[in-house]
Amino acid sequence: MKHLKNVLRAVVIATPLVLAMGAAEAEDAPKKMKFAFALTTGVENAWAESLLSSFKTIQEQKPHGLELSMNYTENVWGDKSMDVLQSYAETGEYDVIWAHSSFSDEVEELKEEYPEIMFVTVGSGNRPLGGNSYLVYMHLHEQAYLAGVLAGMTTKTDVLGIVGLFPADDVNDRINGFRAGAKAVNANVKVVVTFIESWYDPAKAMEAANAQVAAKADIIYQFGESFEACKNNRIMCIGSYIDANPYAPESVVTSVTANWQPVLGYVVDEWVKHKESGEPLNAPMEEIWFPMAAGTGELAPYHDFESVLSEETKEKVIETRDKIVSGELIVPLDTSLPVSD
Repeated sequence: MKHLKNVLRAVVIATPLVLAMGAAEAEDAPKKMKFAFALTTGVENAWAESLLSSFKTIQEQKPHGLELSMNYTENVWGDKSMDVLQSYAETGEYDVIWAHSSFSDEVEELKEEYPEIMFVTVGSGNRPLGGNSYLVYMHLHEQAYLAGVLAGMTTKTDVLGIVGLFPADDVNDRINGFRAGAKAVNANVKVVVTFIESWYDPAKAMEAANAQVAAKADIIYQFGESFEACKNNRIMCIGSYIDANPYAPESVVTSVTANWQPVLGYVVDEWVKHKESGEPLNAPMEEIWFPMAAGTGELAPYHDFESVLSEETKEKVIETRDKIVSGELIVPLDTSLPVSD
């Protein structure tokens, strides 16, 4: 009994001390986190818009109680890349410099000089550098597979078009995923693939889509953000990264959307862990990406096409999605160069 009293007394005495330590730690915990985004296009581009939209959402959520803020520079590429990244680093204002494309060469020159800055490079063309440089991907092959299921069950001509950008890992994966989904439900379907060799050129994207229409494509997965060909020829288009239906409500049946919140959340968690532990930033020497089950994106709503699509098609898409999310169906991550059938 005497022993029990001593234990209880120790707990009572220790409790205020633990609370005091917790309060001190809370006071020392970071309260603000500032991002700088280097964007290769203007903010009107879906690749950039999807990121900034996701950032605004996570900003409202205040992960770890942090007040998140950001700045960005558009059209960063070529000789301008190093100037922009270095300028952000030199200010000392930013905790994260997010290079939203192939910037690993520039980051490699800067990372050692600024060890407290968390650099993030995104997608194809980058190399894992480790340390304070994180390589992230947005692989949407699973969502593209669902779009392929929809297209394969809806096409009347059995010809599907895909207008890609540059042939790159995070473009090829979606094209191959789309093709796999379409062929899973329609063995007769043929896919016409065109790369416009640009990250953003709506005029080239329209030209490519017109050529695919001439090849009898009646549904086009349009990476290039141009829906004129679909509108003029009264066929369906599938958008990329954002819900593109508001831009062409008579043409865009759905879109393969990107949600960057899981990736942004990972970056915030890694930065907080670094701050709280005092340990150096330690990025893995491999790409970081999250599957659809983690919330990286979905198919956008069908809008006015809800009544146009067959119930069988809509049910098949839901069934397939559930199997992907549960792990029953594995969509291979295939980044090989896709070609037309």
